Amino acid sequence: MGKTKQSIMTILIKQSILFVLLFFTLQLFAQTINKQKIDSIILSTMQQHKIIGVSLGIVKDGKIIYTKGYGTTKVGTFNTIDSTTNFLTCSISKLFTATAIMQLVEQGKIDISKKLTDYIPDFVMKDKRYKDITIEQMLTHTSGLPNIANRHFIHPKHDSVALKDFVKKLGRKRLSFMPGVQLSAKTYSNTAYDVLGRVIENVTHQTYADYVSQNILQPVGMQLSSFFIDSIPVKRRSIPHVQNWLTMKVRATDYYPDIPQDKPCGNLNACTNDLCKWMLHNLAIKDNKINGVLKNSTLKIMWSIHKNIPPYKTSIGLGWWIFQSDKYGKYVFHVGNDPGYSATLVISPDNNFGVVILCNGEYPRQIIWNKLPFKIMDTFGSNWKK
Repeated sequence: MGKTKQSIMTILIKQSILFVLLFFTLQLFAQTINKQKIDSIILSTMQQHKIIGVSLGIVKDGKIIYTKGYGTTKVGTFNTIDSTTNFLTCSISKLFTATAIMQLVEQGKIDISKKLTDYIPDFVMKDKRYKDITIEQMLTHTSGLPNIANRHFIHPKHDSVALKDFVKKLGRKRLSFMPGVQLSAKTYSNTAYDVLGRVIENVTHQTYADYVSQNILQPVGMQLSSFFIDSIPVKRRSIPHVQNWLTMKVRATDYYPDIPQDKPCGNLNACTNDLCKWMLHNLAIKDNKINGVLKNSTLKIMWSIHKNIPPYKTSIGLGWWIFQSDKYGKYVFHVGNDPGYSATLVISPDNNFGVVILCNGEYPRQIIWNKLPFKIMDTFGSNWKK
């Protein structure tokens, strides 16, 4: 009988310990991912700024810990957004162009210190200073190339010749700055990244879209992403929205910025599910946990400061922007906007944390870029840090 009582007591003690452990585990989880608070922040922000749709993705310590869609793909409809809903990622696309360039550096096919004309021998401009442009300057927005509004710049007969035709038409243009100019908001150049797309084509003898799809998107597992909007199923597409600045009324627009020559600078169509995979892939490379699309040493170079923007804390690596925050520490990021869309992607390498936000409106871009991701970080308290 004594042994029976002892066995029962042992079982009860073990159950109590398990209950306590479970309780504290659930409490820690609740503190780490306060889903209700995140949802409340996003929904209130959407209401305040008349945002139609948002998709969110959060990664931490090698896992996707939260994805959710808010609102609808189109105003006045019931087509709800989720983590597989497509958005134009805008200038986040530049990260994939920079990665492609650095893959080719690893293969010995590109040297970023060399001249642009070494890789596109027939590249010419009216301004003879173009001969001094280097690949690194193009990656860091210090090439001096103009930031051309490309919507109606060319009309290629086929996508495969878009970048070739675009580069040819640049022969009519002049540089906006001296190559090697001090980095600033004014020197930012979509054109430079489109021309980098042509560099990739010349070196690989593939179209830009084919190369990036085969060597980056597919290995990362971004099966739902594409540079061609027509390849995205209609049910997964979000519709772009614009706001009338006089009436503040928001409406859907028929114009989708699917510009053939802008694939390298801003035309990747993706979803938060895929971009979470992208963040996790880069963090795994950083931790030497995978043989990824880049080497660990290459990613370190890309995430290291190459150019500063005095007197600001913002700097640029290769493709990736870098910020040293007193509150959040070092993080690497890219933001983007195009007619009807805005997006932000932020990674904290030291904390193995990342957040991506996609929106089907350009008008709230400052909120999407500078406020919402950090409000979400704040819901984690100190738990998002290592």
